[in-house]
Amino acid sequence: MIEISSNAITILYPDGSSAAFDAAELGARIARCCAAAGMSDAWIADDIALSVEFALQTRLQQSGEKSVPLSEIESCVVGVLEDTGYSAVAEQFLSGDRPQAGMGKVAQSDVVEFLRAKLHLAPGEADMLAVRVISAMHAIKAEACSVRLVLELARHFREEAAENRPVPRPVRKKYPVEAPAPEALAARLSESHRHYMSEGILSLRTGSALFESIRLDVDFRPLMRGSSFASPVTELLLAPLLMACAEAADDVCRAAGECCGNPDLPLIVTLLNVKEFVKKQMLCEEADSVQRCTRSLSDYFCNMLKKRPFKVFCR
Repeated sequence: MIEISSNAITILYPDGSSAAFDAAELGARIARCCAAAGMSDAWIADDIALSVEFALQTRLQQSGEKSVPLSEIESCVVGVLEDTGYSAVAEQFLSGDRPQAGMGKVAQSDVVEFLRAKLHLAPGEADMLAVRVISAMHAIKAEACSVRLVLELARHFREEAAENRPVPRPVRKKYPVEAPAPEALAARLSESHRHYMSEGILSLRTGSALFESIRLDVDFRPLMRGSSFASPVTELLLAPLLMACAEAADDVCRAAGECCGNPDLPLIVTLLNVKEFVKKQMLCEEADSVQRCTRSLSDYFCNMLKKRPFKVFCR
């Protein structure tokens, strides 16, 4: 499965270092905590990871920031777990080890370059952070400090700047959350789009209260059934077919939002059998070529949608 997400989020770790946020990694960590707590509800891991990622992206898009302290992410995860009755999993989640800082010393004159090299920062952020770190070093009359102390000071100042922008806790309803009934959904669709549902080209999956969303599957097998494209197929050749499907998908999303009483639910799109299509019809054979073409085709289709997907998966 190929996971596609266009929004980059940086995690600030307790030792002052940082890394890109990975929802799959967070989901795996939650799943391990579920197992450690003796729970079989492993499905909650992916939903909580998606819920946290969406909350982070929403907050960071509003604030213009690109980074968030690990403590805020963990608070968001723990809040979701406790709110939904998984306190034992929350305890396991909080018991994990933290990253350790490096060894050595950093001189005041090297702080800027050190922070630029060590941390993932937006342009100018390292310079502003270095000013505060160097000022603290002046205050304790230290020409050079240990890597651990410099990173700890950087962590402190970064978290201090971010503490007034808490991650919003996702709002959840009682679960399970049912997908709209097919007949209720069909009644809200344009007549020209109903066959996309009846033929299995488009389908909705049941979500959960841990991350309420519209989860739309687009199956390339029935979509391409009856087409007579000569290989290798290009995206331009597929444009009319994909555009018509995207219009139907927008109609389904609109109808689903109306049925759920919330037109602003985040959209998760899963393209089924798209890698098989890429291999056979676009003549991609190497693994990296398949991934590259699959991503390109996915972007091509999703750019046609009026409702922008929060997350896209390709299978």
